[in-house]
Amino acid sequence: MAGLTVAYFCLLVAGIAYIVHLRWGRRIIGYGGTGVSFLGLVALSVGLIQRGIEAGHWPLASTYEFSLAFVWGTVLVYLLLERVMDTREGGAFTLPMAFLLYTCARFGIPTSAQAPQPLLPALRSLWLQLHAGTAAVAYGAFAVACGGGVMYLAGEFASRQRGAGDTIFPSLQLSDRFTYWAVAFGYPFMSLSILTGAIWAQVAWGRYWGWDIKETWALVTWLIYTLFLHLRAIRGWRGRPVAVLSVIGFAVVLFTFLGVGWLARRVGLESLHVY
Repeated sequence: MAGLTVAYFCLLVAGIAYIVHLRWGRRIIGYGGTGVSFLGLVALSVGLIQRGIEAGHWPLASTYEFSLAFVWGTVLVYLLLERVMDTREGGAFTLPMAFLLYTCARFGIPTSAQAPQPLLPALRSLWLQLHAGTAAVAYGAFAVACGGGVMYLAGEFASRQRGAGDTIFPSLQLSDRFTYWAVAFGYPFMSLSILTGAIWAQVAWGRYWGWDIKETWALVTWLIYTLFLHLRAIRGWRGRPVAVLSVIGFAVVLFTFLGVGWLARRVGLESLHVY
């Protein structure tokens, strides 16, 4: 689909533009990164709509489709955060991550698995888009938070090596707030994803929670970001500890999304979420 291809190259160009903006401080390049990112978001939206029309259902039912929605959520949350915080430095860390996620989906998933497929009977429910859609936005926000955490750690390392006034990275306070706001944005969506998933399970199988391996790891993910917000609000944690926690949290997100299914197939565990 043309929209998906255009989106792929837009993310590549935007990532490069943001890196150039960070390295040399060229404002016009930063504006260009924002514009191309928005174009990529629009193209990806169009591609997802086209795929949904072709498949006859919301494009959230397979690993490939959810990967695209994951990338869509990442770019959307980043652009919203860029607008609210009026800073573009985070794009140098977030857009390359979105491009890498898209690359893994585009070339790491077999072509046969990328083709639109009819929806399984168990997935023909309004709860599919509520559950998977909120998860895609939450995962995207946590990807942005990971980018913010890496930005903080890189800035801290650079300031130690060269001095606080001789670094290309934004202030540590800005990086810390960027990370926090990304987590704060994604956390309600992650909570909604778990809640709607539980309701869907009750409707479909007569139980809210079955300790399915993916359910369990989704809960682990939610608990990590609950800890993040708790430590910041109650304990006043700032800086390196929460930056590291944002990176760890996103590693758990990736394992929940991709690693759990692989592990279940590898060891022969039964799971309703393996596809």
